[in-house]
Amino acid sequence: MTLRRRAAGVRNRLLGSVAPVPPPGSTPPAPPSASVRDIDAATPAADDAVDVVDLLNTYTVEQLSEAADEYYRTNLAGDGRDYYFAKPATGVDEASEILICFAQVLAGVRPIRGMRVLDFGAGTGWTSRFLTQLGCEVVVCDVSATALDVARELFARQPVAGDQPEPTYLRFDGHHLDLPDESIDRIFCIDAFHHVPNPAAVLHELGRVLRPGGVAGFQEPGPNHSKDPQSQFEMKNFTVIENDVRMRDIAKWADAAGFTGLELAIFTWHPFHTSIEGYEDYLAHGATADLHYEHHRQFVANRRIFFLSKGEPLVADSRDPRGLRAEIQATPDQLTATPGGIARVQLTLRNTGTGLWLPSDGPAIGRVLVGAHLYDGHRRMLERDHLRAPLPAPTPSGVAPGEQVTLSIEVPVPDAPGNYTVALDLVAEGVCWFENIDTAPAIIQIAVG
Repeated sequence: MTLRRRAAGVRNRLLGSVAPVPPPGSTPPAPPSASVRDIDAATPAADDAVDVVDLLNTYTVEQLSEAADEYYRTNLAGDGRDYYFAKPATGVDEASEILICFAQVLAGVRPIRGMRVLDFGAGTGWTSRFLTQLGCEVVVCDVSATALDVARELFARQPVAGDQPEPTYLRFDGHHLDLPDESIDRIFCIDAFHHVPNPAAVLHELGRVLRPGGVAGFQEPGPNHSKDPQSQFEMKNFTVIENDVRMRDIAKWADAAGFTGLELAIFTWHPFHTSIEGYEDYLAHGATADLHYEHHRQFVANRRIFFLSKGEPLVADSRDPRGLRAEIQATPDQLTATPGGIARVQLTLRNTGTGLWLPSDGPAIGRVLVGAHLYDGHRRMLERDHLRAPLPAPTPSGVAPGEQVTLSIEVPVPDAPGNYTVALDLVAEGVCWFENIDTAPAIIQIAVG
């Protein structure tokens, strides 16, 4: 499991990113030429190197799980505890690497508020805390009971802001996840899978608990990780498994586990800086572009940043702002009213996006209602949330792309006489106003007198 470990003078290494899922209908990248280096190419090990295969043949999964727990108990002594609670802000270099890599995974896996997310190999929980803050229902999972205790303490010391789902904690026995089939929407596995002694079996478990349409994101080292000096130190002194990550093996295991897609990400957290002239040359596809390519190639040679998908992507819904668009028409667009009265308006709403509008009586996150902003005669906002009104849905599931609904709403009229503007919009609760993602609200003018 994840050993978000501290080694003096050595930052957490070999992290990576998950590439964004290509949109449906997109053109896949061209296959590599025959001259491309083997992705799983290995280098010779030193004569006195520890062979990770020997460790795997010597110890049982249960013994290695206990070794992982002992690792945490040992490293939590002294100032090690503060180190774990400070993550990811443990140093400039480490924080830069961790945060950039985590952001890449986040963008690729894209967990949406309200989703159930398995943080597999969560260690002491800083990634779980971030995911909880984003509104996910997080299962904090690790083989180490000690690590999970620290994760609980982290949430107690640094509570998330707002009313977010409470995380749950799951001790992994090394073989079976105590979760129902297809009960997880997204899986994060951050620098953890290469510590697993039985990767094919564990990948099968991850595939079992992931729902169809789900995505699992991984950031791991490459095919020569076990030969790394830090890896050799960990294996010699702590019996920590430091597997080499070979993508051809991952692909074989993933296929057997029911995953249907595998993508690798190409990115680097190392900055690539150049002059103004170099930047212009880069934009013109000059020699600087070749230098940038080589910069990335050297980085990804020892990284395996990938995601596994299961089945066809689910139809997007209003928990995800990317698919939300609407045409909104209101009649009449000008009217008069008495102070403190009601203005009745007919609204016609058409779903012109790609996402399903969840019904107004649906989940707290993502349900779609009519909303309105109130402005004075000079178009200064007086009230951001002037009203909420439910939508009639053609089906219990909501309003699908291309469908249209019509409704009559009652707009509260201000008490003070004057000229007012009301912008009638749609709002996906807890997600966004449609106006903020390129939908024009319907504007009505109300003369109050």
